[in-house]
Amino acid sequence: MRLNFFIIYIALFSLISGCASNAPAPVIEKKITTEKSTVSQKNKPVVRAKRDPSQPCPDTYIVKPGDTLYSLSLDCGFYYKEVAQANDIKEPYAIKVGDKIKFDQVKTNNPVATTNEIKKNEEVVTTPLKNNEEAITNTEASAQPQTKPATGGIVHLDSPKAYREKYTDEAYNHKTVTPQAANSNPPATPKEAAPIVLEDKVDWQWPTKGKLENLFNEAQGQKGIDILGSLGQEIKAAGPGKVIYSGEDLKGYGKLVIIKHNNSYLSVYAHNKELLVKEGQVITKGQKIATMGDSGTDKVKLHFEIRKQGQSVDPTSFLGQP
Repeated sequence: MRLNFFIIYIALFSLISGCASNAPAPVIEKKITTEKSTVSQKNKPVVRAKRDPSQPCPDTYIVKPGDTLYSLSLDCGFYYKEVAQANDIKEPYAIKVGDKIKFDQVKTNNPVATTNEIKKNEEVVTTPLKNNEEAITNTEASAQPQTKPATGGIVHLDSPKAYREKYTDEAYNHKTVTPQAANSNPPATPKEAAPIVLEDKVDWQWPTKGKLENLFNEAQGQKGIDILGSLGQEIKAAGPGKVIYSGEDLKGYGKLVIIKHNNSYLSVYAHNKELLVKEGQVITKGQKIATMGDSGTDKVKLHFEIRKQGQSVDPTSFLGQP
């Protein structure tokens, strides 16, 4: 009996051990490599394609990445509103890559005078000279008294006008001045107003006082000079002219003033704190136009440029020594 019990016990023990030895193999989790999703990079600022300063502004320009109507107008030396009007571009003057900007119409007539001044001049009505002469002739004819022939004297004929006298030695020796000779000079005609010619030069002065930090270097992208100063320092017009821009739409210039002096020159005043003039305002040389600031830059300074027909030139060659 005990032997049977022992045999059963051994059999059960062997069965349990066999089950334990056949335990399932451990599952190894394989890491499935997945492609990382592409992370969209932040939009980087678009760098404008540099225009060759030696080339004149084209008649038609194809807009490239980074271009704005303000930057294109400044590069070519035009008033941005005139460019917008010539191309039928409405506010806020947005343009896109591939647009065609026509400058030929702005080139042909780019006066400094405002549109209102031009319209005012066009409203002047002039009377043709021919009508004036006819009116004078008719007036003289109606005012001429009719006289009867005098015996032995000069006979006056009303039409056609002529003078006749009897021939005598006395009449021959005595030179008589006739009314026709006295009035032989033609009536004075009003002189036509001479067109206003804008001289291609400006009486320049320094826009402010301070230390020069960066000098003009077109090859390195330095289109003007930087004048260091204090916050709120006066910025004055470098010459007489008309404000064609006052705002902060031109990237990299901060609060900006642009003055057009004539059909060749304009001056640029950037990074201001406060703008004291408005577009279309006529200003005099030395007039306060802004205060110095640090808008659009990392330090208090004035960035000053002079453009001749849209091309950057060295301001120190015009301003002389500070």
